[in-house]
Amino acid sequence: MKADVLKHALGIDVAKATLAVCLGTLRQDLEKEFISIAEVANTSAGFQKITDWLTKLGVNKEKLVVVLEATGVYHEALAVYLHQKGFAISVMQSGRVKRYAQSLDQRSKTDALDSRMLAMLGCERKLTRWSPPDKTLRQLKALSRERSSLLKQKNGEKNRLHAVETAAYSNKKEVKRYTRRLKMLEEQLLEVEQEMRELVATDEELAQKMDYLESIPGVSFLSAATVVGETCGFNEISSAKQLTSYAGYDVVLKESGNFRGSTKISKKGNKHIRSMLHMPSMTAIRVNPTLKVFYQRLRPKKAKPIVALVAVQRKLLLLMYSLYQKNQYYNPEFEQKNSKNLSPCCIG
Repeated sequence: MKADVLKHALGIDVAKATLAVCLGTLRQDLEKEFISIAEVANTSAGFQKITDWLTKLGVNKEKLVVVLEATGVYHEALAVYLHQKGFAISVMQSGRVKRYAQSLDQRSKTDALDSRMLAMLGCERKLTRWSPPDKTLRQLKALSRERSSLLKQKNGEKNRLHAVETAAYSNKKEVKRYTRRLKMLEEQLLEVEQEMRELVATDEELAQKMDYLESIPGVSFLSAATVVGETCGFNEISSAKQLTSYAGYDVVLKESGNFRGSTKISKKGNKHIRSMLHMPSMTAIRVNPTLKVFYQRLRPKKAKPIVALVAVQRKLLLLMYSLYQKNQYYNPEFEQKNSKNLSPCCIG
């Protein structure tokens, strides 16, 4: 006789066009069972096949968790669909999934094996439940990403235009085309930035929170909007430590025997946040009374000034998180009092 079910975990490996699905069952005797079905399409029809299959198996929805790996945008439609159907969902960051997979005695890698691994992960671990982010914040994130892409294109076109203009045999028509493309990109950048401002203005609560962040010397609307958009309003961030890791500012150290490696940030996080915080940190060390002192105190201890600047970026991000959560404006006197009780960030 089979032991009673403790938990079900549905592991779904998401690809652009297909979904590999595996149902894991954890019983009271701690034995695990796994059942798979053939790959289904990553469409609404495929989503329906998954729910029909679960109904046919008689799976208790109260004991089920669906485990997905964050894969750009391809998992979003499935996650929203299942959430609307009342399923508990956990969307895992790829780094965490990779570390778990490395702990298993599994050398091959296929979509079917990955879905089984996700099901096993769901059976063994207590996972954070996912909920869809606010629509306004999703749009803000998309606009922020579009702006970042346009900036990258603009810088590329600017460099190519400079190369063409300084070449020995410059082509006037070619220069004219590059100039037109640059103008178009600049116009689109202004259009996207204006759309971001209009979007924030439609949400009174979000607009107020943005004011709190912009009260920090060195933080502009665009840098605040990027951080808020990329974290979806810090929706799934529960601590400063988690935010540090999410943005890739967590410090890692490698030591083994007589080998002593240098400390550095992992960079295994959201690169868009780190990229956006570079310029605000440059401004902050000149105009922010707290971070200016922090930078000056830390810089002589580091071989490279950029290391101290990264520490400022991390501190700036955590300050934004604190003000956003507490609904407070920046208070330099409070920050200066706090900084005396805090040791410098050990980024090296």
